[in-house]
Amino acid sequence: MDFYKSIALDLEILEPQATDSLKELAYHSLEDKIVRLEFRPGIFVTEKELAESIGIGRTPVREAIQHLATAGLLCVLPRRGIKVSEVDALSVLRLLEVSRSLDIAVARAAAIRASSTQRHEFSRLAEEFDSVSASNDSVAQIRLDSEFNNLCMLAMGNEHARKMCRLIQPLTRRFWFAHHGLSNDVGLAPRLHSEAAKAIAEGDADQASATFTRINNWFETFVYSTIQD
Repeated sequence: MDFYKSIALDLEILEPQATDSLKELAYHSLEDKIVRLEFRPGIFVTEKELAESIGIGRTPVREAIQHLATAGLLCVLPRRGIKVSEVDALSVLRLLEVSRSLDIAVARAAAIRASSTQRHEFSRLAEEFDSVSASNDSVAQIRLDSEFNNLCMLAMGNEHARKMCRLIQPLTRRFWFAHHGLSNDVGLAPRLHSEAAKAIAEGDADQASATFTRINNWFETFVYSTIQD
Protein backbone atom coordinates (compact mmCIF):
# COMPACT_ATOMS: atom_id res chain seq x y z
CA MET A 1 0.00 0.00 0.00
CA ASP A 2 1.28 3.49 -0.86
CA PHE A 3 2.84 5.23 2.16
CA TYR A 4 0.57 8.28 2.14
CA LYS A 5 -2.55 6.32 1.21
CA SER A 6 -2.00 4.10 4.23
CA ILE A 7 -1.73 7.18 6.43
CA ALA A 8 -4.91 8.65 4.98
CA LEU A 9 -6.79 5.40 5.61
CA ASP A 10 -5.49 5.35 9.19
CA LEU A 11 -6.75 8.88 9.79
CA GLU A 12 -10.17 8.20 8.31
CA ILE A 13 -10.69 5.15 10.52
CA LEU A 14 -9.38 6.56 13.78
CA GLU A 15 -10.29 10.23 13.41
CA PRO A 16 -13.62 10.47 11.59
CA GLN A 17 -13.67 14.24 12.09
CA ALA A 18 -10.63 14.59 9.81
CA THR A 19 -12.71 14.67 6.62
CA ASP A 20 -10.48 17.11 4.71
CA SER A 21 -8.09 14.71 2.97
CA LEU A 22 -6.03 17.59 1.58
CA LYS A 23 -5.41 18.89 5.10
CA GLU A 24 -4.27 15.46 6.22
CA LEU A 25 -2.11 14.96 3.15
CA ALA A 26 -0.56 18.38 3.75
CA TYR A 27 0.12 17.48 7.38
CA HIS A 28 1.85 14.19 6.63
CA SER A 29 3.73 15.50 3.59
CA LEU A 30 5.16 18.37 5.62
CA GLU A 31 5.83 16.11 8.60
CA ASP A 32 7.81 13.79 6.34
CA LYS A 33 9.89 16.69 4.98
CA ILE A 34 10.59 18.04 8.46
CA VAL A 35 11.51 14.61 9.82
CA ARG A 36 13.88 14.07 6.89
CA LEU A 37 15.43 17.51 7.54
CA GLU A 38 14.44 18.99 4.19
CA PHE A 39 13.45 21.91 6.39
CA ARG A 40 16.43 22.29 8.69
CA PRO A 41 15.90 22.71 12.44
CA GLY A 42 15.97 26.35 13.50
CA ILE A 43 15.21 27.93 10.14
CA PHE A 44 12.26 30.25 9.49
CA VAL A 45 9.83 29.32 6.72
CA THR A 46 6.75 30.94 5.27
CA GLU A 47 3.34 29.49 4.70
CA LYS A 48 3.89 30.04 0.97
CA GLU A 49 7.18 28.11 1.00
CA LEU A 50 5.59 25.20 2.82
CA ALA A 51 2.65 25.10 0.42
CA GLU A 52 4.85 25.26 -2.67
CA SER A 53 7.13 22.50 -1.36
CA ILE A 54 4.27 19.97 -1.44
CA GLY A 55 2.10 21.46 -4.19
CA ILE A 56 -0.96 21.92 -2.00
CA GLY A 57 -3.00 25.10 -1.53
CA ARG A 58 -2.37 27.43 1.38
CA THR A 59 -5.68 26.85 3.18
CA PRO A 60 -5.07 23.16 4.01
CA VAL A 61 -1.40 23.96 4.65
CA ARG A 62 -2.40 26.66 7.12
CA GLU A 63 -4.41 24.09 9.09
CA ALA A 64 -1.57 21.57 8.86
CA ILE A 65 0.84 24.16 10.27
CA GLN A 66 -1.28 24.47 13.40
CA HIS A 67 -1.23 20.70 13.93
CA LEU A 68 2.51 20.54 13.30
CA ALA A 69 2.98 23.26 15.91
CA THR A 70 0.94 21.22 18.39
CA ALA A 71 3.17 18.22 17.63
CA GLY A 72 6.26 20.30 18.35
CA LEU A 73 7.73 20.22 14.84
CA LEU A 74 7.00 23.87 14.08
CA CYS A 75 6.87 26.98 16.26
CA VAL A 76 4.47 29.73 15.21
CA LEU A 77 5.94 32.94 16.62
CA PRO A 78 3.77 36.10 16.63
CA ARG A 79 5.21 38.83 14.39
CA ARG A 80 8.25 36.67 13.62
CA GLY A 81 6.96 33.82 11.49
CA ILE A 82 7.14 30.05 11.44
CA LYS A 83 10.23 28.36 12.80
CA VAL A 84 11.20 24.71 12.42
CA SER A 85 11.77 23.46 15.95
CA GLU A 86 15.26 22.51 17.11
CA VAL A 87 16.35 18.90 17.59
CA ASP A 88 16.72 18.62 21.37
CA ALA A 89 18.24 15.50 22.95
CA LEU A 90 17.08 16.32 26.46
CA SER A 91 13.53 16.88 25.26
CA VAL A 92 13.60 13.51 23.49
CA LEU A 93 14.78 11.82 26.69
CA ARG A 94 11.80 13.34 28.49
CA LEU A 95 9.55 11.98 25.75
CA LEU A 96 10.95 8.53 26.37
CA GLU A 97 9.94 8.78 30.02
CA VAL A 98 6.29 8.81 29.00
CA SER A 99 6.47 6.73 25.83
CA ARG A 100 7.89 3.54 27.33
CA SER A 101 4.74 2.39 29.12
CA LEU A 102 2.60 3.54 26.20
CA ASP A 103 4.68 1.49 23.76
CA ILE A 104 4.25 -1.65 25.85
CA ALA A 105 0.48 -1.14 25.95
CA VAL A 106 0.43 -0.64 22.18
CA ALA A 107 2.57 -3.74 21.55
CA ARG A 108 0.45 -6.03 23.69
CA ALA A 109 -2.86 -4.77 22.38
CA ALA A 110 -1.74 -4.91 18.74
CA ALA A 111 -0.52 -8.50 19.15
CA ILE A 112 -3.82 -9.55 20.72
CA ARG A 113 -6.28 -7.58 18.58
CA ALA A 114 -4.73 -7.52 15.10
CA SER A 115 -6.93 -8.91 12.33
CA SER A 116 -5.67 -11.59 9.96
CA THR A 117 -5.15 -8.93 7.27
CA GLN A 118 -3.18 -6.78 9.67
CA ARG A 119 -1.03 -9.75 10.74
CA HIS A 120 -0.20 -10.29 7.08
CA GLU A 121 0.84 -6.64 6.84
CA PHE A 122 3.03 -6.97 9.95
CA SER A 123 4.76 -9.96 8.34
CA ARG A 124 5.35 -7.90 5.20
CA LEU A 125 6.80 -5.05 7.24
CA ALA A 126 9.13 -7.47 9.05
CA GLU A 127 10.54 -8.55 5.70
CA GLU A 128 10.95 -4.95 4.60
CA PHE A 129 12.70 -4.03 7.84
CA ASP A 130 15.12 -6.90 7.22
CA SER A 131 15.81 -5.58 3.72
CA VAL A 132 16.37 -2.05 5.03
CA SER A 133 18.72 -3.39 7.69
CA ALA A 134 20.87 -4.90 4.96
CA SER A 135 20.81 -1.79 2.74
CA ASN A 136 21.22 0.86 5.48
CA ASP A 137 18.64 3.06 3.70
CA SER A 138 17.86 5.68 6.36
CA VAL A 139 14.99 7.32 4.44
CA ALA A 140 13.29 3.97 3.85
CA GLN A 141 13.81 3.15 7.51
CA ILE A 142 11.96 6.16 8.90
CA ARG A 143 9.13 5.71 6.43
CA LEU A 144 8.81 2.05 7.38
CA ASP A 145 8.86 3.08 11.03
CA SER A 146 5.98 5.47 10.39
CA GLU A 147 4.00 2.81 8.53
CA PHE A 148 4.70 0.29 11.31
CA ASN A 149 3.54 2.71 14.01
CA ASN A 150 0.36 3.52 12.10
CA LEU A 151 -0.39 -0.18 11.65
CA CYS A 152 0.16 -0.76 15.37
CA MET A 153 -2.36 1.98 16.12
CA LEU A 154 -4.90 0.46 13.74
CA ALA A 155 -4.46 -2.98 15.29
CA MET A 156 -4.74 -1.58 18.82
CA GLY A 157 -7.87 0.38 17.93
CA ASN A 158 -7.45 3.00 20.67
CA GLU A 159 -7.89 6.55 19.43
CA HIS A 160 -6.51 8.07 22.65
CA ALA A 161 -3.25 6.13 22.45
CA ARG A 162 -2.96 7.05 18.79
CA LYS A 163 -3.26 10.77 19.48
CA MET A 164 -0.50 10.55 22.08
CA CYS A 165 1.77 8.54 19.79
CA ARG A 166 1.16 10.99 16.97
CA LEU A 167 2.74 13.72 19.10
CA ILE A 168 5.73 11.64 20.16
CA GLN A 169 6.84 9.51 17.23
CA PRO A 170 7.70 12.16 14.59
CA LEU A 171 10.00 13.88 17.09
CA THR A 172 11.88 10.67 17.88
CA ARG A 173 12.10 9.74 14.18
CA ARG A 174 13.55 13.15 13.35
CA PHE A 175 16.09 12.90 16.16
CA TRP A 176 17.27 9.52 14.88
CA PHE A 177 17.48 10.77 11.30
CA ALA A 178 19.45 13.84 12.38
CA HIS A 179 22.05 11.75 14.22
CA HIS A 180 22.00 8.30 12.63
CA GLY A 181 25.41 8.90 11.10
CA LEU A 182 26.87 8.57 14.59
CA SER A 183 25.60 5.01 14.99
CA ASN A 184 28.05 2.13 14.77
CA ASP A 185 25.26 -0.16 13.60
CA VAL A 186 22.62 1.63 11.52
CA GLY A 187 20.94 -1.70 10.78
CA LEU A 188 20.22 -2.47 14.43
CA ALA A 189 17.03 -0.38 14.65
CA PRO A 190 15.31 -2.03 11.67
CA ARG A 191 16.35 -5.47 12.95
CA LEU A 192 14.68 -4.74 16.28
CA HIS A 193 11.58 -3.43 14.50
CA SER A 194 11.49 -6.58 12.38
CA GLU A 195 11.43 -8.67 15.56
CA ALA A 196 8.57 -6.56 16.93
CA ALA A 197 6.58 -6.84 13.70
CA LYS A 198 7.06 -10.63 13.65
CA ALA A 199 5.92 -10.96 17.27
CA ILE A 200 2.74 -8.97 16.59
CA ALA A 201 2.09 -10.97 13.42
CA GLU A 202 2.33 -14.17 15.47
CA GLY A 203 0.08 -12.82 18.23
CA ASP A 204 2.83 -13.11 20.85
CA ALA A 205 2.02 -10.24 23.23
CA ASP A 206 4.87 -11.01 25.65
CA GLN A 207 7.49 -11.10 22.91
CA ALA A 208 6.06 -7.96 21.29
CA SER A 209 6.24 -5.96 24.53
CA ALA A 210 9.76 -7.30 25.25
CA THR A 211 10.94 -6.23 21.81
CA PHE A 212 9.40 -2.77 22.18
CA THR A 213 11.31 -2.50 25.47
CA ARG A 214 14.55 -3.37 23.67
CA ILE A 215 13.79 -0.73 21.03
CA ASN A 216 13.31 1.90 23.73
CA ASN A 217 16.48 0.81 25.55
CA TRP A 218 18.46 1.01 22.32
CA PHE A 219 17.05 4.44 21.47
CA GLU A 220 17.70 5.86 24.93
CA THR A 221 21.32 4.71 24.72
CA PHE A 222 21.57 6.24 21.26
CA VAL A 223 20.25 9.61 22.48
CA TYR A 224 22.70 9.65 25.37
CA SER A 225 25.55 8.89 22.98
CA THR A 226 24.79 12.04 20.98
CA ILE A 227 25.01 14.14 24.14
CA GLN A 228 28.37 12.65 25.07
CA ASP A 229 29.68 13.32 21.59
